[in-house]
Amino acid sequence: MTSFGRTLRLLRRRAGMSQPDLAAKVFVSQPTISRFESGDRMPDPALAGLLDEALAAGGALAALVPADPDRAEFQARRPGLVDKAMILEVESGLVRLRKLEDGSSSADVTPMVAARTEMAIQTAKDAPYALRAPAIGAAAMGAAYLGWCHFLAGRYGAAEQALDSAVAYAYESRVPDRIERTMSYRGVLELVWGSPAAAASMFDAARRDSRAHPALRAYDSGQQARALAHAGEAREADRLLLEADRLAGTVDFSDLPVGAYWYTPGWLVLRRGVAMLALGRTATAQREIGQGYAAMPAEHRQAHWARQWIDVIHADRDPSDLVLPPRQRGKHRALPSRQVRSCRTSPRTYLSKSSGEHVT
Repeated sequence: MTSFGRTLRLLRRRAGMSQPDLAAKVFVSQPTISRFESGDRMPDPALAGLLDEALAAGGALAALVPADPDRAEFQARRPGLVDKAMILEVESGLVRLRKLEDGSSSADVTPMVAARTEMAIQTAKDAPYALRAPAIGAAAMGAAYLGWCHFLAGRYGAAEQALDSAVAYAYESRVPDRIERTMSYRGVLELVWGSPAAAASMFDAARRDSRAHPALRAYDSGQQARALAHAGEAREADRLLLEADRLAGTVDFSDLPVGAYWYTPGWLVLRRGVAMLALGRTATAQREIGQGYAAMPAEHRQAHWARQWIDVIHADRDPSDLVLPPRQRGKHRALPSRQVRSCRTSPRTYLSKSSGEHVT
């Protein structure tokens, strides 16, 4: 079954449609839908768009269909013909899913993220040696995103496995921005699991390579400060916040890495406020989170990863999808009992005891 076929079947079933129901909506026969799902056939781009619209996939399903299906079929038979355009299409498809998630939720896009990640990994396997690095970098991008989708769904073992794979892919790619991103995702997972010292080490490793984009390094410096605050190292946390400010001042926001569209001046200010919350400086944190949120583009302010912090500082409630229950971390240790949170915890108490995060 192709990535498109698997995703089509998942979305159809989620919508509660039978194959004949979907066929009627897009004016084809039921056997045609069956062949799409089994991978025996691939729709042309126009029909893929109709299927996408019928299943409310927001363009993500259509993105799994190449502009030239005949060329894609030929490449499937001759995997050595993977080229730069194919790798760029894998990356752009992941970015489109991130933007689709901004207006919905991670649960809505997880099947498509899984399919796109599978495509990225297969592309890396099939790529010629000269394109191995960018291809495996795209696989790192997909595995990291899939790992976080698993985490938000409570599939903690799967999340850890995917993120560890993402780190391995990134190091093989030797692309500094890829290494930074995957280490940063992994750092937040440690932070959420109540291991601030381990998280601080990962954020430190993520930000150290001066070849990585300064926007990413500014974010990681702030995240390292946040982890150190949770570890009781307030002085070192303050030093890292100054480093984050210095790096933020050098950022060219018109030249961000692929897939980092949400890195804006407002976002970095908001993240500084989150670190202030971890330091217990609630008034400063509220001001900076509010200012940063207001400075973000309107479409970003509608996304959950931005709105959640406004809820924390103004609605006096925990963002429900950030509260990790006291259960096993995959097959590893259990969350310490002191990490259990109440949904009535104040913002200051919540952020001083936990590190829940939607990684972005």
